[in-house]
Amino acid sequence: MPRDTDAERITAVEELQLLDAPPEERFDRIVRLAKHIFDVPMAGLNLVGDDRQYTLSGDGLEPGESKPLEQTLCAITVADERILEIPDLHADDAWRDHHVRRDGEVRFYAGAPLHGPGGQRVGALCLVDTQPRPPLTPAQRTALSDMAAWLDRELATSADLEQGAELQRRLLPSSIPDLPGWDIAGRCVQAGAVGGDFYDWQVLRRIGQVQVMLADVMGKGLQAALLAAGVRAIARGASPHNTLSATLRRIADDTGDDLSEMTSFVTLFAARFDPTDGAMEYVDAGHGLAFVVGPDRAVRLATAGMPVGALPDDSWESHPGRLSPGEALVLVSDGMLDAAEDADGVLRLAVEALAATDSAEAMVGRLVADATASTRTTDDVTVVVVRRDG
Repeated sequence: MPRDTDAERITAVEELQLLDAPPEERFDRIVRLAKHIFDVPMAGLNLVGDDRQYTLSGDGLEPGESKPLEQTLCAITVADERILEIPDLHADDAWRDHHVRRDGEVRFYAGAPLHGPGGQRVGALCLVDTQPRPPLTPAQRTALSDMAAWLDRELATSADLEQGAELQRRLLPSSIPDLPGWDIAGRCVQAGAVGGDFYDWQVLRRIGQVQVMLADVMGKGLQAALLAAGVRAIARGASPHNTLSATLRRIADDTGDDLSEMTSFVTLFAARFDPTDGAMEYVDAGHGLAFVVGPDRAVRLATAGMPVGALPDDSWESHPGRLSPGEALVLVSDGMLDAAEDADGVLRLAVEALAATDSAEAMVGRLVADATASTRTTDDVTVVVVRRDG
């Protein structure tokens, strides 16, 4: 297989981010079904990279195994759109010098090419037997092509998830503002599928305040990540020139059509504080998981605001507050509820984290560890802490 004409295909394989990836049930299910339908001892999903074949899923073949291309038949399959079928490898002189024939174990092979999202051939769904078999019937060839097309759709989903995950990572702030006497940290741990969680902070120099935000777009996948990116962009553009309430109104106005089309909404908590004296205002749009904890108090900042997109022409009222020396503002996503069961449980964990740590980063780390230690955690876990020195 000439590599100098294979650059696009190799790039498509690498962009899937599945070489050396662990097995996934969505691929394993199709491979098991292929093995059963065609009554062969071995079936596999093989990705064909630059210099090796990687078995992403196998039944009778070893998942996670890599082989040099010259030792595989799937490397030949990806050179053509047609199914490659060899009823008896040992009886076909065309394969006399191929490594697989010399190896002596494989007698029957049938492989259908698999495609990445851009249409490039990236691997093969193969059927293998140690005994010769009759050629596939037209109906069997159609069935093999249909199962390969099913895997194509799953590979496209993988690409969407990887793009969504990268987009979600890019939504997070890349630096921490230098605020003497204050400490800010945040972390988002994805549960697997791409979600709509994001957090952000922004120095509003015109009014001398710092804004922090945690939001969660209902839903998962690339669409949720794109909506989250839109919410963040609108908030960043509107916040320097609008009050908190007006900023949420802008977010609602500018995302309303998209949210309605997706039948989705956004829960959001945003706060602004003055680093000179700790004066704070906040808005809660259906989030309900914001807390202030300190040596002398532990309170939940809960309001009656509805999520953005839940009701047309809704409005949000800002509420006053203050962060005193030694206190911390703690924002978490609903992924924390898998570990803490309810808001009171989250508040208890926040109090314990404040007492056991000496920085916002350490506090975030402890809360994330509390959440991800639970075997029931099925959602993204996002934590933001704004901590004022004592």
